[in-house]
Amino acid sequence: MRWLEASPDRYDAGMRVITLGRVDRLHTALAETALKCGSSILEIGCGTGAVTERLVSGGAQVTAIEQNPEMLERARTRLADAPKNAVVWLERTASEIEEATEAGFDAVVASLCLSEMSASERAFVLGCARNVLRDGGALVVGDEVWPERRWERWLFALLRVPQALLGWLLAGSLSQPIGELTDELRRAGFEVVREQRWLGGSLILVVAQPQSGWSPA
Repeated sequence: MRWLEASPDRYDAGMRVITLGRVDRLHTALAETALKCGSSILEIGCGTGAVTERLVSGGAQVTAIEQNPEMLERARTRLADAPKNAVVWLERTASEIEEATEAGFDAVVASLCLSEMSASERAFVLGCARNVLRDGGALVVGDEVWPERRWERWLFALLRVPQALLGWLLAGSLSQPIGELTDELRRAGFEVVREQRWLGGSLILVVAQPQSGWSPA
């Protein structure tokens, strides 16, 4: 998906094509789920502000992190009419969460950004997310993953070939679906409390809470 990020103008449309229109459903589900946790929300990788807009419409106070300045500017423009101080915009990488935030959050939201990271980067970011959550808070993730069943994996791999080729031709890189997201969450100290999938199991929404008494292995 990085080739889409090079142009905010085509990002939202491109996400709809790649997810066969499910991205809007995913964004809405992410926002609705996070808002049930409380009003103080940290959003990792806000992109063009699609989820941010839904969160603010629901009355949330959002701290939005995005490393791409053009995407961040598009998100600011998108929410130009939002209530004053409804969003704190931070141009940061996801690995700078702890440097960029001090207060605890009721929810941390990550939409289609963990798959842009290496496994070690995800482990670090997930650890930071756990540390900034208040008691009773939750991590809400929506992203690309490999389906669980073998036949679904074969079908997903086949359908992904044209997308991967186009991404390589345009930018020389492409995000990789996460192999075992729920396992990575557990290793990072989270307990998965809800999971929902679309697109043959390749698009997932996961809600996870910090494990009580967890410590690194």
